[in-house]
Parts: sequence; structure tokens; C-alpha cells
Amino acid sequence: MQIPLVSIIIPTYNRAHLIRETLDSVLAQRYTNWECIVIDDGSTDETDLLLNDYCERDKRFQYFHR
Repeated sequence: MQIPLVSIIIPTYNRAHLIRETLDSVLAQRYTNWECIVIDDGSTDETDLLLNDYCERDKRFQYFHR
């Protein structure tokens, strides 16, 4: 039996100062078959730099900037 994939979808806008805690919490889960999709609604802070770092470290993260 295959383990189900869990999709975590996180909307964000100018939350670079908060989203690290959220993403670290996702990484800390014991369940490992997940994908985390972050949708950025046009942030002007450093959210993109932070998310690019997470995407490079773990391919389960996906980042989309609108």
C-alpha cells in the first residue's frame, strides 16, 4: 500500500519575518510524504530569497510568486 501524499498550501504576502517558523514546522513533522506549496501574492520583502533557500534545501517545497 502506498503512503498518501499530503499537500500543504500556504498563501503569503510580505511575511518573510514569520514564514520561516511555519516552514520549519512543516520540516519537523514525522510524516514525510508531503509537498509544501507556497503561493506569494506579490510580496515586496525578502520572502522570495527565503523561499528559494528552502526550495533548494528540500525539493518538497514549491514556491510560486504572482
